[in-house]
Amino acid sequence: MTSTETTTMMTSNIDRDGQTRPFVGHGQAQLASAGGVSMLRGVFEPGWRWTQDLGPIAGTSSCQARHLGYVVSGRMHIVTADGSEGDIGPGDLFDLAPGHDAWVVGDEACVMVDVSPDATRYAQPASAATASPDPAMDVVRRGYAAFNAGDVDTLRTLLASDVVQHVPGTSSLAGTYKGVDNVLGYYGKLGEMTDGTFRVFLIETHGDGAGHVTALHQLTAVRNGTTRVTHGSILFTVTGGRVTDLLELRADLAGDDAFFA
Repeated sequence: MTSTETTTMMTSNIDRDGQTRPFVGHGQAQLASAGGVSMLRGVFEPGWRWTQDLGPIAGTSSCQARHLGYVVSGRMHIVTADGSEGDIGPGDLFDLAPGHDAWVVGDEACVMVDVSPDATRYAQPASAATASPDPAMDVVRRGYAAFNAGDVDTLRTLLASDVVQHVPGTSSLAGTYKGVDNVLGYYGKLGEMTDGTFRVFLIETHGDGAGHVTALHQLTAVRNGTTRVTHGSILFTVTGGRVTDLLELRADLAGDDAFFA
């Protein structure tokens, strides 16, 4: 892949510069990047199904990539590992967890773009890392899922009794919360101040295999009629299967402070 680069702009053309990854049949994907953005465009022709057209390439029984994207045209039916299913079509945004099958609906090709970090390994053999996850990263992923589900009991099993969470900024929420009850109390305040709309969606985790994990996430909330969508991250320390320290970092700290003022 090649791109045009200057000190202020980086560009790449997905048709000219993209890497083409053919499926076993019924279409192909193209991956291109420019600076800090990468994008996969998939063209899934009528008759395409993941299990027959990508499963043999990936070497897994279901798709193990997470997808964050947008449907340009056509329709696709999704069946997830927990049995949920539904269609996505033109104009739909989607966040699809690993562990699913999918197939094109109708006689029109489904064209979609995917900006997930996992998209860089789509339509390629599964890596050894996929089969052997970092245990600390798994703890963090379970924690995000429990937080968004309001599952306090699971959060208690994942947080050490003497856990510490560091919250930056100058809002009424800023400070250091020590102990599991105080940390859970902080989570409760986030819900109270946003009428239960506060959610933090995990985008990507990075780990060192020694209990340190950085998690990049997208925050969404509504407060006093204002919708807030922003990015942030947390540096986790995990010891003995439990989180002992959380250091929050914000992409727009001033904006978050104003939202929670």
